[in-house]
Amino acid sequence: MIKVVAYIIIGFLYACIGGLVLWKKWFLYELSPKAALSLGILFIVYGIFRIYRAIRSLEYEDED
Repeated sequence: MIKVVAYIIIGFLYACIGGLVLWKKWFLYELSPKAALSLGILFIVYGIFRIYRAIRSLEYEDED
């Protein structure tokens, strides 16, 4: 259960980093608008994927 909560938090942090990249157009150095958009969307999608996988694994734990 604690592992699932940690995975959800990590997924949320990835999504927040993606939002920050989109907003500031910066990730370790200044990014072009196209690169910031691509990287920001990638982080957000990966964060959502991590949250989805964590919730799905939680549902499978309840079946046991």
